[in-house]
Amino acid sequence: MASTPEGRDRGFDIDLSDLSDIVDVLDEEESAASSDEDERGHDAMLNLAEARGAAISRKRSFKRTSSTKAAPAKKAKVAHGSSTKLVKLKPQSRVEEFPGEWLQVSNGQLYCNACHMVLSMKKSIVVDHISSDRHARSKEEKKHRELRQQKVLVAWGAYQQRHAGELAGTGLSVAADSHQSLARIDTVRAFLKAGIPFAKISYLRPLLEDGSARLTDPSHLNSYIPFVLETETALVKEELKGAQHLSVIFDGSTYQGEALAILVRFVNGEFEIVQRLVRVHILEKSVNGQELAREIVTALSTHMQLPASCIVAAVRDGASVNGSAVHMLQDIMYPNMKNILCVSHALDNVGKRIETPLLDRFLHWWVALFSHSAATKLAWKAQTGQSVKSYSRTRWWSWWEVLVQLYEHFNVLLPFLTHLSSSPTIRGHLLEVLQDGQDLTTLRLQLAVTLDAGKPFVTSTYDLEGDGEAIVTAYRRLQEVLAASALRNYPKTLAVAEELAGGNQAEVNRLVATANSFVAPAIRYFQEKFNKRDTEMFQLITLLKSLRIFCPAQANEIRLTAAHVEELRNLPALDSDDGIAQLQEELPVYVIAASDAVIDDNTSRLQWWKRQSRMP
Repeated sequence: MASTPEGRDRGFDIDLSDLSDIVDVLDEEESAASSDEDERGHDAMLNLAEARGAAISRKRSFKRTSSTKAAPAKKAKVAHGSSTKLVKLKPQSRVEEFPGEWLQVSNGQLYCNACHMVLSMKKSIVVDHISSDRHARSKEEKKHRELRQQKVLVAWGAYQQRHAGELAGTGLSVAADSHQSLARIDTVRAFLKAGIPFAKISYLRPLLEDGSARLTDPSHLNSYIPFVLETETALVKEELKGAQHLSVIFDGSTYQGEALAILVRFVNGEFEIVQRLVRVHILEKSVNGQELAREIVTALSTHMQLPASCIVAAVRDGASVNGSAVHMLQDIMYPNMKNILCVSHALDNVGKRIETPLLDRFLHWWVALFSHSAATKLAWKAQTGQSVKSYSRTRWWSWWEVLVQLYEHFNVLLPFLTHLSSSPTIRGHLLEVLQDGQDLTTLRLQLAVTLDAGKPFVTSTYDLEGDGEAIVTAYRRLQEVLAASALRNYPKTLAVAEELAGGNQAEVNRLVATANSFVAPAIRYFQEKFNKRDTEMFQLITLLKSLRIFCPAQANEIRLTAAHVEELRNLPALDSDDGIAQLQEELPVYVIAASDAVIDDNTSRLQWWKRQSRMP
């Protein structure tokens, strides 16, 4: 239809340059349509323009004016008849456009081999992806993996040469391609790390070999274990070279003699806490102090080749053989070693001093009731809606957790046991206590006071057992436990006493005093253990007190002075005039930086130190 003045008055006049911009929107990067669809879209544009009053020839070419905004540069187009067709980009073109970004073509799609995901062909999406933090991290991990694989292949070749005779007949002496060797070594390493027996490889073979190299028989894969151990040991040695100070943690448990585990703990260059197992040794018999000291020296100085001066602490439990070993190590080999008792072990030992014989017997029978009966466990869950708490002889305070559940469901114990049909002998012992008036009173008092008195010890045990930064907060935690043990605020005990006394205050006081007598030996043990001078635990608490200054929040509270820095001499590694003088010189800078620090349970103190570029 021809354009008319009336049409212009109605607002239908269209500038051809605007129409050109509309047509230019059909860019090949934005379109996944076929060339026929492109032609139909082009014709539809012209039909719309004619309907609005523009007289346009379908063969008309549009010329841009100088004021028209230039359209983005177009990719190559192929002429077909009288229309222009758009070329659909292939995934390989994006791979070539962004080299070094780990892009590849997989099953005809654009695939990021670093992030393991399929990408859209749209350029803006590709650009956003390769600019993301996730892609950057994945690329870095990919580079590290390739570097590790190269080192593993070199090490494997050297290992084959050194052990050619041992590998003969195993099938591993035959030179396999690098991809196959890496696949087998990675499989062995993964199974060892996860603790999966090699016999299960046969069941997982279809999955493990899918798209990967062929694995050999499990019996042959066993021959890779010495090599994996050798390479892991080399990696740990390399990592430990960058550690200036380390602590050693060791313990043994009786199992066909003694299973001895030795670990080292340090802070790396990224201010991250790192723990590494350096030795697990199954001994034929339990060791004495001298033999244990020799094992530790062998692990640290012989195998790991650590300088004696970098070992600054030994963390162990209160067993006498461990203490004897540490004293020998301090005198002979490691002069900077500080003897540190495990605080969580000491707190757990407090619970063993609570004297509640009736409650102990009841707990023993209660655990036995459920130990071999799935039906009894189901009956308890049906009665209470909760699974019965399990008891472990090796888990700290697990018996206390069982008592918590008994206290919370004490009113259902009698009906539960009355209607229970299994384990008649054990059930009879439990009912005998619950149906005897005096025993029931004693049981309720002992249960309540054990939970009241034990709570601060239980929470502190678990708070201080972790692998985090507890050493700078341990002193405050122990002071809180000391305060709680002195105050003896026992709400559960008081509630039970008031219920049993029936409003008689004198009887309430008598019952509370009786309950306190059950836990008095444990409280006395704790206070003597942690407050008595000239004991190893008191020396540890003195050290923990001095280490508070490394927590910025506590540094603000105690108002640091040079005298606080002087207390760091409790740690042999810091006991030098030059070192203390340097720390005192830097004290004003630290105090100012710490004044703005906000440290809570979710904030890492080590990361705060990392951000302080002026701090040592």
